[in-house]
Amino acid sequence: MRKFLFGINILFAVCLLAAYLSAYVSPEKLWFLAFFGLTYSVWFIINVLFVLVWVILKVRYALLSIIVLLVGVPIHHRQSAWRFRETATEISSESTRFMSYNVQLFGLYNWKDNKKHRNEMFRYLRKADPDIACFQEYFYEETDYFETTDTLVKILDADNVHFESASSLHGTHHWGAATFSRYPIINKGKIKFEKTKGNICLYSDIVKGNDTIRVFNVHFESNHLETEKIDRLVEGDSTSRIIATDMFKALQKSYKKRAKQVDLVRTAISESPYPVIVCGDFNDTPVSYTYSEISRGLKDAFLESGTGFGFTYAGKIPMLRIDYIFHDESLKSSNFKVVKGKKLSDHYPIECTFEFGGE
Repeated sequence: MRKFLFGINILFAVCLLAAYLSAYVSPEKLWFLAFFGLTYSVWFIINVLFVLVWVILKVRYALLSIIVLLVGVPIHHRQSAWRFRETATEISSESTRFMSYNVQLFGLYNWKDNKKHRNEMFRYLRKADPDIACFQEYFYEETDYFETTDTLVKILDADNVHFESASSLHGTHHWGAATFSRYPIINKGKIKFEKTKGNICLYSDIVKGNDTIRVFNVHFESNHLETEKIDRLVEGDSTSRIIATDMFKALQKSYKKRAKQVDLVRTAISESPYPVIVCGDFNDTPVSYTYSEISRGLKDAFLESGTGFGFTYAGKIPMLRIDYIFHDESLKSSNFKVVKGKKLSDHYPIECTFEFGGE
């Protein structure tokens, strides 16, 4: 019986190792590894349970999972941050309040109450009062019906705006990403992703005092998991097997497309003449090729000054951290938080402060 149980232990240990490997191998090469990374928490918990079981039954068998768990310490470190005794860093005149937020088109498709929804988001943004704000799934309409940009310029007191469209309709309706800044934007650029309608990366060179930083605002390929299908799968719909297969194929396609986008952005980061801040909706967990590549040589603001698990996704699949703020090692971030008030989007806004721009 113990040998059979140990055989199962070996299988789950291999699954956890595959999850580690997924963080360093591009899905373009071995796409199936990405699914182990997505389910990392499952393999981690099972291996911890095996350690507890073997401590009771036969201690030496626990060494397998203990060793595998120790190998993954750098991966485990990405999952959470705990600072029970730390207090918030005081915000001074030199501090820059920074925000990244997938605004889900300001509730545009909530046709009955879309303006009310948008105005609630505006009220939150007025209160948050960021100096630099990066928005993904941004909607801009060149009419007076559903105004966003001009109103946000006033609300945020940010005259410097960089918007890039990922797709447009009728020449007046635009979907993409936008960066608002109270400081001058001296240069703008974008990285256009192929074969995608709503995903894009833009970068803005922002000057504050004697410092210039390049801010990357990115929305990587979405996973295209339809809410209706997730509901039917959870409810045990008679077509669950077909739904699961369709979702599996959608994820496979998304992982491959996202890997190409990541490589493009990683190259652009490496070529930046200025210190960088990279933020946005990555649509990937910390145990992923996306996280490993983009974070290379940078600091994760959440790990630097956040606390807890930092879950940022507010949709149907809970407990996911898929929105990030990374920054150059020469920059100091503090006061990172995920703002979990009223859900106005399927993502929570994330905020932190930076110290730069001294005279």
